[in-house]
Amino acid sequence: MCRISPIVLVPMGVAALVAAPLEVSDRPAGPDEIGYRPADGEVVRLNPPALTWLVDREARRWTVQWSTDPEFHTPVTAADLPFNVYVDARPWSPGRYYWRYRFLTDDGRTSTWSRVRSFVVPPDAVPFPMPTRAEQRARLPRGHPRLFLRPEDLPRLRVLAEGREKAAFDALRAEADRYIAAGPTPEPTHLGSAHDKTDRERIRYWWPNREQALRACREAETIAFVHLITREPRYGEAARRWILHLASWDPDGPTNFRLNCEAAKVMLHRPARAYDWAWDTLTEPEREQVRRVMARRARDAWESGEVRHGVGHLERPYNSHGNRTWHKLAETAIAFYGEIPEAELWLDYAVHKFYAAYPVWSDEDGGWHEGLSYWGGYMAKAVWWCQVAETALGIEWWRKPFFSRVGDFALYMAPPGSPNMGFGDLSHGTPSRSWGGFMEYFLRRLNGTPAAVHAPQWRWWAEQWKLAEADGVLGFLYRARLPEAPPALPPTNLPPSRVFRGIGVASLHTSLLDSADDVHLLFKSSPFGSQSHGHNPQNSFQLNAYGEALLTTCVYRDLHGSAFHTRWAWSTRAHNAVLVNGEGQIPHSALSTGRVVSVRLTPRWDYVEGDAVGAYGGRLTRARRKILFHKPDVIVVCDDVAAPRPATYQFLLHALGPFRVDEQNARLELNRPRAGLTARYLSPVPLRFRQWDGYDPPPDRKFPNQWHVEASTIEPRSRVLMLAVLQPLRPGAAERWSVVERLDSSTAVGVRLRSSSETLCIGFRLADDGWARLGNREFDQPVMVWEE
Repeated sequence: MCRISPIVLVPMGVAALVAAPLEVSDRPAGPDEIGYRPADGEVVRLNPPALTWLVDREARRWTVQWSTDPEFHTPVTAADLPFNVYVDARPWSPGRYYWRYRFLTDDGRTSTWSRVRSFVVPPDAVPFPMPTRAEQRARLPRGHPRLFLRPEDLPRLRVLAEGREKAAFDALRAEADRYIAAGPTPEPTHLGSAHDKTDRERIRYWWPNREQALRACREAETIAFVHLITREPRYGEAARRWILHLASWDPDGPTNFRLNCEAAKVMLHRPARAYDWAWDTLTEPEREQVRRVMARRARDAWESGEVRHGVGHLERPYNSHGNRTWHKLAETAIAFYGEIPEAELWLDYAVHKFYAAYPVWSDEDGGWHEGLSYWGGYMAKAVWWCQVAETALGIEWWRKPFFSRVGDFALYMAPPGSPNMGFGDLSHGTPSRSWGGFMEYFLRRLNGTPAAVHAPQWRWWAEQWKLAEADGVLGFLYRARLPEAPPALPPTNLPPSRVFRGIGVASLHTSLLDSADDVHLLFKSSPFGSQSHGHNPQNSFQLNAYGEALLTTCVYRDLHGSAFHTRWAWSTRAHNAVLVNGEGQIPHSALSTGRVVSVRLTPRWDYVEGDAVGAYGGRLTRARRKILFHKPDVIVVCDDVAAPRPATYQFLLHALGPFRVDEQNARLELNRPRAGLTARYLSPVPLRFRQWDGYDPPPDRKFPNQWHVEASTIEPRSRVLMLAVLQPLRPGAAERWSVVERLDSSTAVGVRLRSSSETLCIGFRLADDGWARLGNREFDQPVMVWEE
């Protein structure tokens, strides 16, 4: 008998699809993506390093391998990873490592390996292993409290509350008594939101609803903590009442996450503190009531665009709000660990976030891309995580390089008496006294750690600004649990100028001791671009002198995303920067990048050069701004700009008062109460000047007026080399450098400055490398300074 086997015909396309392996894309990182870290060939600072990669569309879990040989003959493998991040739980031996990753899909398919990348762990890398999920579970206290303190801390704290810290604790008790007498702050009744910039009714209640939620939570925290220390029934009953009151607030009402994330973020984590500290006052049905609403609020955050189920934020961490939502989610995860099923996942995400992608707006010098105002706002919240991570999980957060320099940015951006705080949203003011709370924590906790060598100078800075000490529950805990802050020392041993290279900001001073005796030039050319709250354009600068804001920037904000904010404050026109054919840089974008390409800091003069060509979206083929600050009283700005076709160029300056414009001599004069300025343009072509004031469109809030001067070339040219000489002056003083001449050659451009007693020459090389000649001087550096 002949048996005929059945034949199954498969279309060729389907067969190819089944056979084709899944491939890791290894695509280049977008400007808003974390990319592949460490960078290929990088020498890492932390041991082990955080390995990060991009997410392929079908990926759900990952496997990563590393080896000391590029062929992976003896690899180490970590599998079934929930995030696009891996940090080992143990330090690695020094040496070169090679690593790769692959992904798994929901239906069990496995991709090919990614390309191999490498990095070097040096012998002096700082040990910083990440606790595994199992280690996190083991380290957390089984009982309560878990947030900011542990059960074993209570006996000592109770003794201190009756002894050395009695006055501080009595103040907390009195505060709790006032809250109890007044009753709980009610839930907001009006819907508030800032999503629709034209809906004034909802905008009216947006921030007040956040403040109302914060008051209610502070009441609950204070009462719960007083109960925790005293165990007195009246405080326990009040704590129970407040916790249940907060649990009764509707997650779909005025504190809903999508509607008002600011109010929702308060409710995401602050009730968890009261729950943790007064856990014993609640019955099991009452705990379930609280768990139910807190789980809902946490899930709203987890699913939001700020977290995006963890992986989404870890891949795209460059959003402002997501960089504080993660640790608030962590507080709730710790308080409800073992009670809400997802708490373990939420906490593990927060730990991965901290190790691999926090802070993201910073460099290892302590800089903060979003500016000093937002540095203060975010450090005030980051200290919560620092305390919780250490007490609950044993994480030594201070080992991250940023935290060993955490106060340097403030010291250089806003010395005592500074009229403003530099770049970034809302930096037009001065440091808030409330910053003293987080500064006190950093100073106390970092005292004695070898890395934080500038802590005495940070304390001096805080005292000069008269920042307030920490108060409330955390103030009590700081004084009860932490050492004293180091003695204050003025920064006389520090260089007066500093470049925060990772964020592309140079802060150049004559003195850090007192702004009344300081000339302060700020310059920005940032690889972060103008995204988020660091919206100032590239190659822009500011100038303060003798305690006065001379050449200012626009960091005012009536409402984030308003017409004024987006069309004026975000525009290049609002800053001391350059336009081409009246057009500026790509506004408010990670694509609008710059870079600091050259720096030289000396006792007599400072030099910084920025390249902003990437910010102009093809409008320019060259955009170099070179600044020489010869201390103490002259600044020479050299703009080397070129376009793909002949264009006009506009050079902008801004001030808080009107300029006196002498168009014939290309000279400006500015007089302010505590300082003045002259500006002379040494242009190779005729210039047309225009001055106006105000804002277009105007803000919805009243801000100090600004005056704007535009010096524009008239005839289109492919390239222009513009020189401007700025001389800051004390009131009533005359220019020191009364004669100013332009110098040109085929390889350099410069100025000759004459005073009554000396002659100073400054030359800028036109090419990016090689030799230049100006007059009888030859030099092979970007700049040369000499006296005749």
